Amino acid sequence: MSGSPGSGMPSSCLLVNLLAALLIPSVFGETEIRFAGQAEVVVNETTTTVIRLVVERWGEPANVTAVVSLYGEDTGDFFDSYAAAFIPAGETNRTVYIAVRDDDLPEPDETFTFHLTLQKPSASVKLGWPETATVTILSNDNAFGIVSLSLPSSVTVTEPSGRNVSLPLTFVREKGTYGMVMVTFEVEDGPNDPEEDLSPVRGNVTFLPGRATVVYNVTVLDDEVPENDEIFLIQLKNVEGGAEINTSRNSVEIIIKKNDSPLRFMQSVYVVPEEDHVLTVPVVRGQDHNRNLIGSDDCEVSVRYTVVTGNSTAHAQQNLDFIDLQPNTTIVFPPFIHESHLKFQIIDDSIPEIAESFHVMLLKDTLQGDAVLIGPSLVQVTIKPNDKPYGVLSFNSVLFERPVIIDEDMSSSRSEEITVVRNGGTHGNVSVNWVLMRNGSDPSPVTEDVTPSSGLLRFAQGQLLASVSLTIVDDDLPEEAEAYVLRILPHTIQGGAEVGEPAELLFHIQDSDDVYGLIELFPAESQKIESSPGERYLSLSFRREGGATGDVRVLYSALYIPAGAMDPLRAKDGILNVSRRSSLLFPEHRKHVSTKLPIRNDAFLQNEAHFLVQVLS
Repeated sequence: MSGSPGSGMPSSCLLVNLLAALLIPSVFGETEIRFAGQAEVVVNETTTTVIRLVVERWGEPANVTAVVSLYGEDTGDFFDSYAAAFIPAGETNRTVYIAVRDDDLPEPDETFTFHLTLQKPSASVKLGWPETATVTILSNDNAFGIVSLSLPSSVTVTEPSGRNVSLPLTFVREKGTYGMVMVTFEVEDGPNDPEEDLSPVRGNVTFLPGRATVVYNVTVLDDEVPENDEIFLIQLKNVEGGAEINTSRNSVEIIIKKNDSPLRFMQSVYVVPEEDHVLTVPVVRGQDHNRNLIGSDDCEVSVRYTVVTGNSTAHAQQNLDFIDLQPNTTIVFPPFIHESHLKFQIIDDSIPEIAESFHVMLLKDTLQGDAVLIGPSLVQVTIKPNDKPYGVLSFNSVLFERPVIIDEDMSSSRSEEITVVRNGGTHGNVSVNWVLMRNGSDPSPVTEDVTPSSGLLRFAQGQLLASVSLTIVDDDLPEEAEAYVLRILPHTIQGGAEVGEPAELLFHIQDSDDVYGLIELFPAESQKIESSPGERYLSLSFRREGGATGDVRVLYSALYIPAGAMDPLRAKDGILNVSRRSSLLFPEHRKHVSTKLPIRNDAFLQNEAHFLVQVLS
């Protein structure tokens, strides 16, 4: 600098000292480079994903070049694994752009670290905190997989016979196989509960990490139930662990073919007379009890039978009382044949006999083919009593053609209509005891209603019928119908006869003394016409005499008959606002009910005309 020492020096020194003071930080101060803002970034893998990392400078201005680079192995998830950020002295930050590469590789969440370094390290420029940034690319391209069923859309299986069988279901995880994934399935539809045919009907299938295929066995159960084709749907319901369900292959239809053809007798009891004729016993397969086809019928089925007899007089003896006409004891049903027949010759002899029976039984353990034995699988054949010298005592079969009902309210309280018949021979004098009991929960003695409660029935030589004489107690107590059982006691028989079936008779004493009531109209003064301004009514009162058990509905008619003869044929319509027939209800225990029938406002009631009210039913 130039100028006089006296005048210019002080100002020049001050300026130099000030400039020196300002220049000292630029020489001796520090500059810091670091990441600015968020140092942890989470992004999706898309074609447009770009990561923005801001590098900033603190401290003294300086021209600085920073390098942002990927730490570790370059996996190819970014287009560039490093970038340079030049910050001139006049600016404080720069943004670095790193593009994410969108590939087709299934990947789980991946976290990368980018480090910040200086291109030209110096003593005056240092790295600050944070000097690293993390970038997480979320799982992509179905990293945990897409789960589906690897089966045809429909699978037909055969229900095994006598055992269970496994149906393998293949579950597939496509795309990625990262992580553990669990998928839930459930069996739906079917005419019956699927638990009767498949096990389990719901469950979980787990894919371990790296596993792409799991075979899961569903058991097809042998339920021994005749069934037509059954269709079930195994449906994938939900999945856990980040995977998805393939909606186009999330179910499979399981068809269990019709199976377990039912095999049975058509009926369980045959009663035949002892005469020379052939008894035909049908055996059917593949039909339910309504003769509808069910179960499989396209294969041959066979079963053996056996004839069972006993040693008592109640058992028919083979080759003495009957003959089995089959050449062998195996019944064979070819495919699509649903009925076969067993034939037995009944032998007519002259030996006095009571009812004799033999049984024909289908043997379950001899069943061959796709069939199951259902009831009836046992037939009882009874040859009616015959040639019995002292007779077989039983209640007269006529008594079973219709219910036996005794009326307590009859003029005669004695009943002798219950008869016991002596079938077979009528030689000798025969007697048997009988007993009478209530057929219900009433604990009161039978003799309160019927006497006696027991007795002795006698048959003289040649006598075919004997009556049980009962006296009905005629009281005035309204009672509902009561049931009684009259029983012949076989262990009391005398004279060489036997007790046959039926040995028990159910009969009723019908309801008595108007237990449900006797419906009638109250005296005439209770039936009247009521008038009020603008309204007129025919007011009727009914009463219930006798008992008041139960709800009773009464049907009655109300007719308007003009002056003149009281002839219902002269009844005139258009007077009452109701139909000619009406009804009302007596609730239980109610003895009196009133009702009002509206009379039309424009109806003209003649002098000497009548309303005729009649209880119909």
